Amino acid sequence: MALDEPTEDDVVEEVNGIKVAFDKHIHGQTGGMALEYQETPQGGGLVLKGNESDCC
Repeated sequence: MALDEPTEDDVVEEVNGIKVAFDKHIHGQTGGMALEYQETPQGGGLVLKGNESDCC
């Protein structure tokens, strides 16, 4: 994940009220995902959850 501006090739969706840009090549794999904040021993951050493999 990165905090970048979307490009022309990105698909922009709203996840939990936050606009998220996905690369069009992986967009088909992101259905049903939720954006959550998670604390770990290394610190806090945003996580996309809801797929068989969560993305950090």
